[in-house]
Amino acid sequence: AAWHHAGPRSTRSSRAAALRQQLPAAPPLPEEGHEIEVRCERVAYGGLGIARTDAGATVMLSDHTVPGELVRALVTRRRRRHVEARTTAVLEPGPASVGP
Repeated sequence: AAWHHAGPRSTRSSRAAALRQQLPAAPPLPEEGHEIEVRCERVAYGGLGIARTDAGATVMLSDHTVPGELVRALVTRRRRRHVEARTTAVLEPGPASVGP
């Protein structure tokens, strides 16, 4: 039994292009210098707070935040897939927040 060639295979790049077309568009990122209100969802390694905007964009909070806190933050840097922001005010404390 000889090996039978089944026909041309799709290339890796054409498969990747097909997958990119199926993915939803990335949510819009806030501009640098804008203030946003977000709720901290969790804390990442290193102590950065992770939040999402109403549109679904990822925000990395540079100051100490606690999961569940509603904060006002100033966008300091725009990256490819997320923005970095500095907390300017805690609007609503989280369940694990401790007073000074």
